[in-house]
Amino acid sequence: MTLSAAGILMVADRITILLILIAVGYLAFRLSILDRQATHKLSLLLLHVTIPALIIVSMQIPASPELLSGAVVFCLAIGVFYLLAATVAYIGTLLLRMEDRERGVFSFAILFGNVGFMGFPITETLFGTASLFYVALGNLVFNLLVFSAGIVMMTGRYEFNPRLLINPGIAASYIGLTLFLLGLRIPSPLFDAMELTGNLTTPLAMIIVGSLLATFPAKEMIGDLKTYLATGLRLIVLPAATYLLLAPLIDDPLVLGVIVILAAMPVASTTAIFAEIYGGDERFASRLVFISMISSIISIPLIGAFLI
Repeated sequence: MTLSAAGILMVADRITILLILIAVGYLAFRLSILDRQATHKLSLLLLHVTIPALIIVSMQIPASPELLSGAVVFCLAIGVFYLLAATVAYIGTLLLRMEDRERGVFSFAILFGNVGFMGFPITETLFGTASLFYVALGNLVFNLLVFSAGIVMMTGRYEFNPRLLINPGIAASYIGLTLFLLGLRIPSPLFDAMELTGNLTTPLAMIIVGSLLATFPAKEMIGDLKTYLATGLRLIVLPAATYLLLAPLIDDPLVLGVIVILAAMPVASTTAIFAEIYGGDERFASRLVFISMISSIISIPLIGAFLI
């Protein structure tokens, strides 16, 4: 089966929105509306306020036996995916000569795709509203890993410190999961306020990425071998390998489709944010976000056409 032309255009439209928001951040920096200090403060607001709100809100969905059963399969499968991604990232760092600050960014970019803003609308476009629960669950796993292993990658401190788990992102993940399992709903005024706050995450993250892109010459956006290798691994190799590995093991086409599409997401915008905050190479990180996002305009609709 093939994805309709309207579906392909809808997927491309969501990605184009992100690119426009990046352009807004780029122009804001160039016009001196933003500077490095303002960008850093916005990054802290994103990590400590808007992302935690988004995590909790995304888990405010009704539970059912079918969802819980599918969740078990999904969690096992997504664990396999992250092990696969970690292996691919490790091999990539061995093949290329990179500085320590680049190595952390490269590994982070391979492991973590933009499964939040892009994951929800794209999977809904391809598979319908039934897919959103699994995307929310995937975001929970993503946040547990990005705020623990992701920080370790960026800081280069490979002796794991349990205190890395004490942060707003992890706390929000635990709160969201607890509320989901207990079937508790956040009262309307508070929920609405949290939802509005969480909705700031996507535009804020893209504007920050654009601002970071504006800090170096435009010609550097083109990237280098490392940029294109990471993009190819992220957009083509990972989803293809995920499908080949999991297709014989998963009977539910919805669960398999969601995992493969999440595996095909471009580099997470938080790659640039984390690099800026935790001492990674933010220029390399911003190029990875930019190049992979542009490339995904073609790759995601094609992968979606294969899956549907």
